[in-house]
Amino acid sequence: MEIGIVGLPGCGKTTIFNALTGSEAETSAYSGSRKAPNIAQIRVPDERLDILARMYRPRKTTPAVIQYVDIGGGLASQEKKDSMDEILRLLRPADALVHVVRCFELAGQAPAPQSDLDEFESELILTDLMIVEKRLERLEKEVKKGKKGDPRELELLQKAQRLLDAGRALRSDREITSAPELKGYAFLSAKPCIVVLNLGEDDEPGNLDISLPEGASAVELKGSLEMELAQLDEEEAEAFRKDMGLPEPATYRLIKESYKLLGLISFFTVGEDEVKAWTIKKGTRAQKAAGAIHSDIQKGFIRAEVVAFDDLAEAGSHQAAQKAGRVRLEGKEYAVQDGDVINFRFNV
Repeated sequence: MEIGIVGLPGCGKTTIFNALTGSEAETSAYSGSRKAPNIAQIRVPDERLDILARMYRPRKTTPAVIQYVDIGGGLASQEKKDSMDEILRLLRPADALVHVVRCFELAGQAPAPQSDLDEFESELILTDLMIVEKRLERLEKEVKKGKKGDPRELELLQKAQRLLDAGRALRSDREITSAPELKGYAFLSAKPCIVVLNLGEDDEPGNLDISLPEGASAVELKGSLEMELAQLDEEEAEAFRKDMGLPEPATYRLIKESYKLLGLISFFTVGEDEVKAWTIKKGTRAQKAAGAIHSDIQKGFIRAEVVAFDDLAEAGSHQAAQKAGRVRLEGKEYAVQDGDVINFRFNV
């Protein structure tokens, strides 16, 4: 999973990036010149994976990972077209956006979170509108030349144009976000969005009255404080968090919200060689889930041998869970559940 970190200059994007990844990327404000993105992968914390690793003692334990990409600058407001194109190129592969909003004083300037939030949301909408209008213009020219084109694509683009003209993000319309005809466009306002309200160290969470964009969720973080804690060793950071009343690292809260927003779950494969977490969409059928491991397993799928993590942990071993009747065989249409421990039977 890849998540792009975006926001207006000075909002603390790189601070949040460092807090999430434990990196030490330079946190200077975006000056308008091209800035190389900061990219880092982090493991998805999952206590279940740690328990399974202790149970099976594998040679290797592989968690699910999230890649964060810290993008500098704005979008459609950039003066140089090449800068905008580069930013769009970096954001298009992202599965979701983390929109950082400044909620702290900066160089004597009071925060204006609602205004900043609305401004950047407008940039996302304007960027997509430019792409839609350009494509519609091209389609109209093709029709005039007698080319047939795709009527469904044209219909969806016209609908997208109406939404964007009305100032609405494309994520507000399920037909648009799920249409295979529009997947190649990777519209930014169609991507799931988590708004990170970046508080100052002395600010109390829960005091902001913010109207969120359609389809977006929000997380409050003290970015600079979390960045400092991310640089400490785990034991020391835990002690500081306890003193300050912070329940868990910023990473945990944001990952949980990311999984919830994207409708993601984890299943596990176990053995002496490796214990591994796999990320799939909620509702994924067993045969398709097998494809997350390897296309040959999906192609040659026979059955899925499944035990729920809670049942396995309670039994203490796979053999004990089997004896207790907790291990079952499921067919290709079985909807994999969060926490399932699966052994896929296949033949190719």
